[in-house]
Amino acid sequence: MNWAFVDYENVGSLEALNISAYERVFVFCGPKNTKIKVGALPSDGFCRIELIGVTTMGANNLDFHLAFHLGRFHEVAEKGVAFHVISNDSGFNGLVSHLKKLGRNCKKVGTKEATPKQPAPLSLSGEASLVVARLKQLDGRKRPRKKASFLNWIKSQCQGLSNRTSPESVCKELVSAKVIRESGSDIAYEIER
Repeated sequence: MNWAFVDYENVGSLEALNISAYERVFVFCGPKNTKIKVGALPSDGFCRIELIGVTTMGANNLDFHLAFHLGRFHEVAEKGVAFHVISNDSGFNGLVSHLKKLGRNCKKVGTKEATPKQPAPLSLSGEASLVVARLKQLDGRKRPRKKASFLNWIKSQCQGLSNRTSPESVCKELVSAKVIRESGSDIAYEIER
């Protein structure tokens, strides 16, 4: 039996998480996490997902709340329950080691390794390459999520585009190269920071 403790501010999505591997999933969200990306839900099993909202902002604030609840649940959960801390933050390594010393089966699971990497596009135009380079400089949560916002972002941030290239054509090229995905008016990114 596995329980997941997700540092949502750090991972930004549950799409890479195999939710069916968990009996309970605790998702720790900060004040800026107003939408949760879940991905595929198990159709043949039961999983309890609990959202734990942290309303105050501060350095490592969400991490402290996750650590508190991890300790709290360590005290009340059956010994056979394994804890998985879902985060790419190495700051949890010491806490995970400590819980192991206390006899709890616990491990940290990063999502960057779990996410299959898309093959790099073989040839992007100079304009599209410039857009990708600028996007990689942004934290994933700060990237535009709507197509209209993305096109405006290209215009404002990538003023090095040639006159013959429109933001719309760059967007189409990035979709074709599977660097971004369009779903209606929404944009999702397939690139890492």
